[in-house]
Amino acid sequence: MAPPKRDTTGVLVRLHANTLNGLDDMIAKAGKDWSRPEMIRRILKERLTEEGYDVREWVE
Repeated sequence: MAPPKRDTTGVLVRLHANTLNGLDDMIAKAGKDWSRPEMIRRILKERLTEEGYDVREWVE
């Protein structure tokens, strides 16, 4: 899935190798062909939703 094309801002985040390993493991366990950025978007959306933030503008 491609990221939303409007009202977005690119963010560069450097991650430690152990964090990337964990992220890759989560992707593998999800059984999906998601990219690292897509998995990060999904994790962030889930967390923000849990905290009560309105993230309905996200494209599913």
